[in-house]
Amino acid sequence: MEVNKPRTLEEAQHEDFIWTWKSNARGTKASIWLPYFAGAEKMPRSKQWLISYNGGSLLADLSKIDFIMFYGATGDIPLPFLDALSQNGILLMLHRRNQTHPYVFYPTGFSDQFDLLSRQILIRSHGQKRAYIARTFIKARFDRMTDLIEISSERYVALRKAQSVTGVRQIEANVTARFWDRWFGSLNVEATRRGDGAVQAALDAGSKFLYGVILRWVLLHKLSPCHGFLHEPTGYPSLVYDLMEPFRYIIEQSVAAVFPKIGEDEKQLVAASLNQLKIELDRIVYVPATRQYVRRKNLLHGAVLALRSYLLGETTRFVLPAEGEKKGGRPPKVSYKLPGATKIAKT
Repeated sequence: MEVNKPRTLEEAQHEDFIWTWKSNARGTKASIWLPYFAGAEKMPRSKQWLISYNGGSLLADLSKIDFIMFYGATGDIPLPFLDALSQNGILLMLHRRNQTHPYVFYPTGFSDQFDLLSRQILIRSHGQKRAYIARTFIKARFDRMTDLIEISSERYVALRKAQSVTGVRQIEANVTARFWDRWFGSLNVEATRRGDGAVQAALDAGSKFLYGVILRWVLLHKLSPCHGFLHEPTGYPSLVYDLMEPFRYIIEQSVAAVFPKIGEDEKQLVAASLNQLKIELDRIVYVPATRQYVRRKNLLHGAVLALRSYLLGETTRFVLPAEGEKKGGRPPKVSYKLPGATKIAKT
């Protein structure tokens, strides 16, 4: 692509972190995230707008968009652009890292064709469906723990049969206690996860980093961050922590990788763990569910897409994307593809 040539909506994901998403459902429009908005201008004798951001620009027909997020916005938003967004029924969100409640512009007469928020709350209030989603998150978490501890088939059966979130959390608490005992033991550290120390600080820092990334995708896809399925209170972004469960292993692997070199110097361990976490998120992995090679960071986005797809009824199963081996056989039926697919399996 020529230098400074504007991107288009047809380019689904770019190396400079523009993201676009269009549901497989008929009649839906694209949702867009742009980093560090700088300005917007109407193209002469055209329906298209040139939207500038840090590192480039996007040429877009607003009639093909239903949602825009400006992440870390720094420029001025022209009133004619806001008018055009309203005329096209586009919801605009301004968001920054760790901002739980971003600024949102709703167009006059706004209505969401799919009303995803209502679906989220409706399914959350359905005991069996909520327990099913909670079980799916915890099973994904358990599947990564088996690299360090043995989880019996009986435990998996008990999880599969759990009909309440309370039952799921009781099973999870027992297994997690064994996992942390073994994990800290592998580092030769006498500690617990809820205690204070350099290792716990590094784990917490990794959680905060993933929190910011996942929150971004939750907001982009118009889900409520405060209505989780596994984590129950609505007074904090519980859904973000739900979605983090299947990927906590990346944080734990990052801390474990640098601890032998750094030791319990908290400041250095936190910094080194975060640097390693970024390296791990950038690794290319294979995802059997979608038959794609993607960077690990795209699994975080994919988890939100999977939940969105299930809530909208596009699939009858909640299938989280997970890294694995490339094998034969028929993959589970999913209605989403992960952004950032690559044909080359290299790290």
